[in-house]
Amino acid sequence: MSEVTAFKKSEKLSEDITKITEDEIRPDDVFEAFLSLCAEDAESFFRADDFMDVACPGCASADVEDHFVKHAFKYNHCGSCGSLYVSPRPTPAAMERYYRDSKSQLFWFEEVLKKTGKQRKAKIMLPNVNRVGGILESLGAKPACALDVGSANGAFLTEWQKQHPDTKLLGIEPGPESAQKCRDLGITVFEGMVEDEAAKPEVEGDLVTCFEVIEHVQNMDRFAKAMYDVTAKDGVAILSGLGADGFDIQILWEKSRSLMPPHHLNFLSIKGMKTLFSKVGFKKVDVITPGRLDVQIVKKSIERGVVPTRMSHFEKLLLSKDQEVLDALQKFLADNKLSSHVWLICQK
Repeated sequence: MSEVTAFKKSEKLSEDITKITEDEIRPDDVFEAFLSLCAEDAESFFRADDFMDVACPGCASADVEDHFVKHAFKYNHCGSCGSLYVSPRPTPAAMERYYRDSKSQLFWFEEVLKKTGKQRKAKIMLPNVNRVGGILESLGAKPACALDVGSANGAFLTEWQKQHPDTKLLGIEPGPESAQKCRDLGITVFEGMVEDEAAKPEVEGDLVTCFEVIEHVQNMDRFAKAMYDVTAKDGVAILSGLGADGFDIQILWEKSRSLMPPHHLNFLSIKGMKTLFSKVGFKKVDVITPGRLDVQIVKKSIERGVVPTRMSHFEKLLLSKDQEVLDALQKFLADNKLSSHVWLICQK
């Protein structure tokens, strides 16, 4: 069955809860405060010797077509695969310190997630469970063990088990408090990063999931290889994240609120994603873009006074149309791999 069929089949399972607005998951008041802290951290948190140069994390090319600077961080646009990435970027040790000690990271957990947690569960996490189930059904896969990389408080795994009660649950989570919450739920959790835990033979699932992590990863080669290593033979790894080919990223470019250094270092193109995950050994890598917010994000940005520099007259005309046309545009973007919300389906 094709990836498009898999996508359409999986979407039928969650169509009753797919309506979502940007305000539900990042309301302006707290999100603007978070962005301000990100900008402050980007300018002042790191030392001069905290940085290292990297090639394109997708295709490994050093060919830079163009670049821009945002909050002292340089985003390069790869001339070979079209990925957008930060270089130079903080070293692994500097990023570990940042996620442990920065003001913006603390605010994200204590304010943003606290205010939007219920909506994120209803509008993002539960549809994720249904979409993963639909994809596996279309592939004829019935995993015995589900491993969630970045398992947080175990919400995805516990919801997955409600629909698939015989599945063994494993998690990888670097945060001590979140890891303990997983243990309290009966989930076997490995406390660390997937890059460090992958060498353990017991860390393996025939379903491996990883949601909204790709854009944060410091070393994409090491991360992709670790994802391959923790996926069992004939298993499936499903990852989601933000991609460079998406409508809102392409239109807003450096003015996109999704480009928030140093949290988001990688916006790989579809070509870059396929190149990277095929290179580490996955025999088949498919991509879908089931995004629901691209058009909303661009319209709201313009309403806030943002003037996109990459928008054509035709795109301006499209965005002036009524809601029925805007909904059709969003569906077109999702169906044709032009949304910034990307899912990778990697078969080992």
